[in-house]
Amino acid sequence: MKPGAKPSRHVAQIGLAMVLATAWFGAALAQPAATAPIALQGNGPYYRLTLPLGIYAHAAYGDLRDLRVRNSAGSAVPYAWLRNEAAEPRLASKEVPIFALPASAAGSADASDDAALSFRVRPDGSLALARKPARKQADTGQWLIDASQLKGSLLQARFEIAPDARGLFAFRLEASDDLRHWRPIGGEEQLVRLAHGGQTIERLAVELDNVQARFLRLRWSDPKNGAPLTGVAIDSVQEVEPVAPLEWSAASRPERCGVDHCDYALPRGVPVESLRIDLADVNTLAQVGISGLLAAIPAPAAEPARVPRNPLYALRHQQRRPPSSSAGTPGEVPLLDTVVYRLSQAGGEARSPVLALDGTSYSHLRIRTSGPVSLLGATPPTISVAATPRTLVFLAQGAAPFSLAWRTAPEKNAAVQGGVPGAALALATLVPGYNPNKPVAADQASVTLPPPPVAVVDAVVAAAAQLPVPTQPDPSRKWWLWGALGVGFLLLAAMAWSLFASLRKDRAAAG
Repeated sequence: MKPGAKPSRHVAQIGLAMVLATAWFGAALAQPAATAPIALQGNGPYYRLTLPLGIYAHAAYGDLRDLRVRNSAGSAVPYAWLRNEAAEPRLASKEVPIFALPASAAGSADASDDAALSFRVRPDGSLALARKPARKQADTGQWLIDASQLKGSLLQARFEIAPDARGLFAFRLEASDDLRHWRPIGGEEQLVRLAHGGQTIERLAVELDNVQARFLRLRWSDPKNGAPLTGVAIDSVQEVEPVAPLEWSAASRPERCGVDHCDYALPRGVPVESLRIDLADVNTLAQVGISGLLAAIPAPAAEPARVPRNPLYALRHQQRRPPSSSAGTPGEVPLLDTVVYRLSQAGGEARSPVLALDGTSYSHLRIRTSGPVSLLGATPPTISVAATPRTLVFLAQGAAPFSLAWRTAPEKNAAVQGGVPGAALALATLVPGYNPNKPVAADQASVTLPPPPVAVVDAVVAAAAQLPVPTQPDPSRKWWLWGALGVGFLLLAAMAWSLFASLRKDRAAAG
């Protein structure tokens, strides 16, 4: 054996040890760094899990590609996203019958209970008057709306009132399937038609929160100040998979205001579908343009496009041209032009309605005024946003308990690969015989998330939004990363020390 053979062998061993230690350290960092327990209801084997919007504050990617579902052994179990492959929702708009009720009516619509008005049910389930009302329509304090011929969930009601009607008309809506048991839909709403500063403000559409009901009842908050209704049309949607209700964020103040705009930081990764603008000052009205701010670098091509799931946005904007408001920043996407207002009236305050957006994830939202930003009032308004939570279905493979796991930091050059262990599958792969026109048969599951980490603002996003917000490390991960680094360093040092000691012994023996 040549004299240089052993040193060369030891150098190779040292290099191999360093490679192994580095690979071990990288693998440790690649593992999901956070988990949350999943509670199951029913016998499975499939479970439907709706994720709270708070998951976006934890996960490393906005499309949630880093999520995994694990069993008690820590093994990833197969899952798929719902609605991505389901049949497209079917929208419908239809004028529906309305019936005037006196203010004193209980609304049961039963002939034995209501001496003034009664109904008969046709074979198709719709209502017909069995007796004409004894009172005039001007004395109407309530309205019964027959939605029995609509299929699916009710999106919004569009009211028609007399052309000369002016004012603010407050009311509450209730839903029923039998005309005896009623449940509220949201809180107090308003029909508005006002003339202010040469502008006519009109709000005659009300969201119905995807309620499923055969009948609606409208009750004026002030029966003596009810609007003269002339018709009601309802927009409905049929979807294969059940839709989770909207989740609203807390109210947030602007992060920065310029001469003619204010920018608001949005919850990280949340696909914004609805927007509420709350003006701080009474008797404020302004024409504004709403824009979303994107990151300077586009999303990777491998990232699947999010399926738009806000039918209200489609209904209200499908025949409109893009907004005319100018975008003054690269990455600024105009969404809509509207009028925001908060006006004091005899019947209360008239406030801007909730606005439907396209369901895209933006880093910031910009409200741009047609003049100085002071048109929004002495104090800038606050905003709240809402989105529909995403739902997945998983196969309970292995033993319980099951948990949701995710990474807390993105990997460089990461792409969505169908072959990555534990990544989401296609529904047709997960559920044999899957029919996109039928809902997946699955029991319910729920997850409890830990408190959200400290907010981290990406430097690229901040640059795109022109908001100089420094990034901050997440202290919840700091100890874990330093611990893994320390263990890896000690392991590498021990292996190197052992090999160098062996090398010295070999050299002494050779000398």
